[in-house]
Amino acid sequence: MSTHSPSLWTILSETSHIIRAHFRQFLALSLLFIFPISILTFIYPFLLHPTSFNTQLFIPLIYGFLVLFSSLCATASLTYTTFHGFYGTPVTFLSSLKSILVSFLPLLATLLVVQLIVGLLVLVFALLMLLAYNGLLSVGFEMDYDSKYFLVFVILMGALLVGLLVYLQLEWSLSNAIVVVESKWGFAPLKRSSYLVKGMRRVVFSMIVLVGSVVGLFSMWYSSLLASAGGGISWWVVAQMVVYAGLLTMVSLYSMAANTVLFVYCKMSHGELVFEIDEELGGVYARLPAGDGMVSSVVYAAQ
Repeated sequence: MSTHSPSLWTILSETSHIIRAHFRQFLALSLLFIFPISILTFIYPFLLHPTSFNTQLFIPLIYGFLVLFSSLCATASLTYTTFHGFYGTPVTFLSSLKSILVSFLPLLATLLVVQLIVGLLVLVFALLMLLAYNGLLSVGFEMDYDSKYFLVFVILMGALLVGLLVYLQLEWSLSNAIVVVESKWGFAPLKRSSYLVKGMRRVVFSMIVLVGSVVGLFSMWYSSLLASAGGGISWWVVAQMVVYAGLLTMVSLYSMAANTVLFVYCKMSHGELVFEIDEELGGVYARLPAGDGMVSSVVYAAQ
């Protein structure tokens, strides 16, 4: 089997092909789980002007719960649909919804593990930063809080922390797909992801940079929309909000689907040919490499 590392364009092209082939199903799942998050993200700041303490407490909690719930449902259903779409195996809208019941809690548990690890790393990094600062002071290095040396120190330490977090994101980028497809959870998908990205880190990093750049542009647009809405919501602001929510939904859809496609390519780069069972036909479907990419058809091997 070829272990040729695919390009980012190959991943995106395959993702686009799968989404077009199952467009109505992907559209329905996106409207059900991703589009509400996009709308909530925009209107949330306008809800943060409560008149009572109870409102101040419950609005962030309700918002956080809805975003978390919808995100996990979207991850489970879209990953499941994309994985089966890659192999051309039949997948119905109902089966995509059923995948949520299987993967929701494992995804949540894995997310909690990731947040725990990241939180501990940030805490340890902050303590090391404090020790380093006190160490510099103890050897006679003058560094007041308003000095340029302190600013440089903070920037350098911040850059190190950001670099560490980006590295962890790269190593664990396939964890959600692993949870859904391979039914692992907790630390196991993190370790598995770190193994699968070996030899594919360039492509994985390119995808992280691409998604991060697009999200950054959307954040700038989001800030400008909020600034425009500060003087009162007009029809023009509402129209932009709808367009913003729609585009953000499509970006999120492609990002989740591309991550699943990348997961499959990473498995194949390690010589792991994945088989999909079609119970109705009683056969095994396998995607086989062809040249620099993967064939678009599905090869059927009779049992």
